[in-house]
Amino acid sequence: MTRFYLFFSFIFLSLSSFAQHKIYLIRHANVDIEKPGWSNAKSAQIFKEEYNRSDIQEFDPELVLSKIDNTEKIDAIFCSPQLRAIQTADILFDKQVIRRIDTNLMEFDYSVNRIPLIRLPVNTWLAMSRISWMIGNSISKKPTYRERKDNLEIFVDEIIEHAEKNGKSVVVAHGMLNRELIRILKKKGWTFENKDGFGNLSVNCLIK
Repeated sequence: MTRFYLFFSFIFLSLSSFAQHKIYLIRHANVDIEKPGWSNAKSAQIFKEEYNRSDIQEFDPELVLSKIDNTEKIDAIFCSPQLRAIQTADILFDKQVIRRIDTNLMEFDYSVNRIPLIRLPVNTWLAMSRISWMIGNSISKKPTYRERKDNLEIFVDEIIEHAEKNGKSVVVAHGMLNRELIRILKKKGWTFENKDGFGNLSVNCLIK
C-alpha cells in the first residue's frame, strides 16, 4: 500500500512539474466620466486628474471571469492602487481574495504638455504628452518612463513567483502598464495563450 501511494505521488508530482503556469492581465472597467472635446492644455490636465478620481461604470463580472480558469481557486490577486483598478477587482473577486496592492502597478503617469494658445482634442493632448514623456522630454517631477520600466522589471518577478507556486497569477491594472508587463514577460520566455487586446476589461493570458 505504501509503495502504491508513493508511486502515484511521484506520478502526480511529475505531471505537476510539467503543468503550464498562467498570468492573467486584466484592464480595469470603463471610467464613468465624459471626455471633453477640443480644449487647451490646462483643461486636458484637469480631465486627466478627474479621470484618476472617478468611479467606474457598472459591468457584468461573468464576461471577464469566464476568460479565467478556475476562478473559485484564486485566493490572491495583484492590483494597482488606483481607484478604477480597485473597484474593478472588488466587483470581480470575493472579498476574501487577498489584494496585493502595489504602486508598481499604477498606470504610467505624465503631465500634459503646457503649450499656450492652442486648442486640441483631449486624446491628442494625451498622446503628445505621453510620447514626450516616453522619450524623456517631459519636465514633470513624476517618475520617468525609464524609472517606471526598471521598477516594473524587478516587480514582475513577484508575479512570476506567485504563478509558479500557485499555477496562476491575476493582475488588475491598466492599458499602458499591461502592455509593458507583456513586453517584459515575453522577454522572460512567456507566450500568449490568449490575446484579448487592451480595451477596458480585456483579459490577456500568458503561459510558460
